[in-house]
Amino acid sequence: MALKEIDVLKALSDPLLQRMNFFVDSVHVRGTAYQTIFDLIKDEQILVVEGKNPNRAQYDPRTDTLETQNVNPPADLFNRSILIHECTHAIKDMEHVTITQLGNEAAAYTAQATYLLLSNSKPLIPPGFSGVVNTALELARKFKLDTDPGMGVRIPYDDIVPLVRRINAHPSYAAHAGHLSTANGISPKGRKESPKLNLPASPEPSAIKAQDHAMNAYRVPSDVLFDFNKHDIKRNAEKALGDAVAYIEQFMGPGARIYITGHTDSIGGDGASNNALSKRRADAVAQWLIRNKHVDATRVVTDGAGASKPVAPNNDPFGRERNRRVEILIML
Repeated sequence: MALKEIDVLKALSDPLLQRMNFFVDSVHVRGTAYQTIFDLIKDEQILVVEGKNPNRAQYDPRTDTLETQNVNPPADLFNRSILIHECTHAIKDMEHVTITQLGNEAAAYTAQATYLLLSNSKPLIPPGFSGVVNTALELARKFKLDTDPGMGVRIPYDDIVPLVRRINAHPSYAAHAGHLSTANGISPKGRKESPKLNLPASPEPSAIKAQDHAMNAYRVPSDVLFDFNKHDIKRNAEKALGDAVAYIEQFMGPGARIYITGHTDSIGGDGASNNALSKRRADAVAQWLIRNKHVDATRVVTDGAGASKPVAPNNDPFGRERNRRVEILIML
């Protein structure tokens, strides 16, 4: 069974993408562009088809088609990063960027590596991918692309060269050295009468700068909101939720969408139970905000990441405390 359109949309809905904003060659990698790709897929202007290769996805600019990997859903972190890689190619196509094939791949691998680092400071790279991906990880770490200081960075071409050489040495890319990558934009298509997915309405494209505060997640420690292994909000959590409301009201704008993601530490259950608990906690916060009329239900998306996206090491109590959190991100 291959990944489906919903798996691509889930990857593009990850709030971590909103913390990406940098240039590789002439490609501008940024969260708002991924949101536009989300909208184009949802509106069936980019078609997602199920592929047959378990190790490869591919975006074809000639047909505006994204072919997914043949792996069982839901996509794990590395397979989500492959989808982000291909969606970076779609950004290049959408924006008519003139770039060589190797430069195009360098931009996509750098975006993939940055997403991996944002999700896990020490991501596991499957055998067969380590050469190019690890070189891209080195580049992302060098320019701190997964941190606030990396916002808006333009990576000098000389620093991209080692990654380009690594890509060129790979048999899949060697034949493309010096060739321009096709970028003809997304051709308009008629939309089908019945949408395939019942997702919240998409916000209008935003002119907000990626370094603005609203692009960063607001974190509420889950220990403040919930008892151990519970998802019912504590009675004394009003102060913490009030602070979250103040954040939302300060940065919320017309058409904005709110992403609420629950996270756990690595203790207290297996992956499936942690994922389920974190999703229930995100849903509980969303329902509280909706019930108290702080947000509109059509503007809220929830997810549970379990222990898959730590912001600190899980090998000490302080790190685990930071990882037990609910994140609220406003996408304008």
